[in-house]
Amino acid sequence: MKAHLVVIIATALAAVTCGATFLLALFRQFGLVEVAASLGAGAEVFFLSSSIGDLLEDAPKPNRRRFTAAIVLVAAVVAYFLIMLFVSPASA
Repeated sequence: MKAHLVVIIATALAAVTCGATFLLALFRQFGLVEVAASLGAGAEVFFLSSSIGDLLEDAPKPNRRRFTAAIVLVAAVVAYFLIMLFVSPASA
């Protein structure tokens, strides 16, 4: 049960991070980052609901592949935002 809760909390934080990245990209007007972050947030919510489903169905262990995909996805979205932030020309 403890492992399920850790996965659920980490996946929820990943979903919030994708949502925050979407908002930051919206303010910076990074169109492609907005799209990637919004799709990432949707996928993270799916991963979160699947993790909660595993807990409710009394699965012996959380799905490691799905958890890894959630972490890699949020890392990719944040990295994409940071790359666009530092590579794009500064607006004066």
